[in-house]
Amino acid sequence: MLDAKVFTSFKRIDKKGEHKLDGFKRDTKGTIKDNLIIKGNNLLALASLKKEFSGKVKLIYIDPPYNTGNDGFKYNDSFNHSSWLVFMRNRLEIAKHLLSDDGSIYMQLDYNEVHYGKILMDEVFGRDNFQREIIWDMTVLSGYKTLAKNWIRGHDSILFYTKNPTNFKFNKLMQPHTKDYEKMFNKTDKNGRKYMVAHGSTRYWDEIKDKGKPYGDVWNDIMSFQQQPTSGERMEFNGQKPETLLDRIIRSATDEGDIVLDYHAGTGTTLAVAHKTRRQYIGIEQMDYIHDLPEARLKKVIAGEQSGVSKTANWKGGGDFVYMELTKLNEKWIEKIEKVKTGKELAKLWDEMKEITFLSYKVDPKTVDANAKDFANLSVADQRKFMIECLDKNQLYVNLSEINDKDYKVSKEDVELNKDFYLIK
Repeated sequence: MLDAKVFTSFKRIDKKGEHKLDGFKRDTKGTIKDNLIIKGNNLLALASLKKEFSGKVKLIYIDPPYNTGNDGFKYNDSFNHSSWLVFMRNRLEIAKHLLSDDGSIYMQLDYNEVHYGKILMDEVFGRDNFQREIIWDMTVLSGYKTLAKNWIRGHDSILFYTKNPTNFKFNKLMQPHTKDYEKMFNKTDKNGRKYMVAHGSTRYWDEIKDKGKPYGDVWNDIMSFQQQPTSGERMEFNGQKPETLLDRIIRSATDEGDIVLDYHAGTGTTLAVAHKTRRQYIGIEQMDYIHDLPEARLKKVIAGEQSGVSKTANWKGGGDFVYMELTKLNEKWIEKIEKVKTGKELAKLWDEMKEITFLSYKVDPKTVDANAKDFANLSVADQRKFMIECLDKNQLYVNLSEINDKDYKVSKEDVELNKDFYLIK
C-alpha cells in the first residue's frame, strides 16, 4: 500500500493560466523547488513524497478532522476514537521522516481529541520534542453555543513539536506594544522624553516603542471567522482558519524558500500564506473541492488578491504551482459506489466490479452471488459499505513499479514526468 504511486493530470499554473507541465524545477542540490498541490489519499501521497522530500520539509502544519462528527472536511468515514488515532498515527509516522532535523510540526485540535493527540505525538515524535501547547483564544460569547449547560468553549489547542529537542528553527516574533502600555509612560524628563520607572529602572518610550514584546503561548489577538463573519478571505467552509494564524506559525518556523507541508489542505490557507510569504509549499487534499477551494484560491493569490495577510506581506502577485493527482485504480470504484443511490444500480455495478477490479483476497465473488437475496435486503448504505470492503485497499492507486504495465494505460507524457519527479533514469 505504501509503495510510491504514479502521478497524473500534471499542469503548471501561473498568471497566464494553466499549462502542460514540461518538467520540474530543481535547485543546485537536485531538490524539486516547485510548489505542489496533490490530489489523492494523503497517506499514500505522503508515502510517495518520501524519496524526494525526506529530511527536507522545514514546517508541517495540519488542521486534521477534530472527530466531532460534523467536520467541514467531509472524509469518507466518520471516525470512532480508535480509528481516528490509527488514521492520525499512520500519517504522522511518515510526516516525521519528511521533516528536516531542525524542522517542526504544528497540529491544531480542539478538546475532543487534543489530549489523545498529545499522547500520540509524544509516541511518534518523542516527549522531549514537545515544545508548547499554544492556546488560540477565539471566544465569542454569543450564538447557540452560549445555550450549552457548561462552560462556553472558546479556544483551540495547537501542539508544537520539533524533530530535535533543542536544535530547531525558531524566529522569535514580536507583538506591538498596546496603547494601554504606552499610557504607563506617564512621566516626562527635561528633554520631553516620556518614561516610566519599573522595578527600580527607568524605561524610555522612544527606545522601546518599535521593539515590541515576544508573543506568549496564548494568542487572543487573532480573530476567527465567527468573530469576523464578513472577512474577505472567508470561504463559507467549516474549519477554515484565518491567514493571520498561519502567518504567525509560518514566519516563526521558516525562512523564505523553506518547504512548508500541509497534508490536510482544506481551503488552502497554509498554501496561500506560504505563497504570499515566499515559502515553498506542498499541499495534499483528497476531496473534489480541491479545485474550487485551494486550487482556485491560489490562482487568485497568483493574480495578486489583497485579502488576508497580503498587505502585511507586501504581496503583489506572481509565482506558480504544479498540480498533479495520484493515478486512481480501485479508488475510481469507491467513488462510483458512493455516488450510486439505489440497490439496483449497485447490483449492476457489482457485476462490473467482479470482472474488472482488484478484489480483496478474502472475497469470493461466487459466494457473494449465491447470497444475492441477503445482499438485496441490506440498506443501500450497508450495500455500499460491503462493496467497498470487497475492494483490495492495496490497489487504490497505480504503483510506480507498474508504470510500464500496459494494462494501466499510463501515457508516455505521464511516464516521463513521473521519471522526472522520482529521478528515474
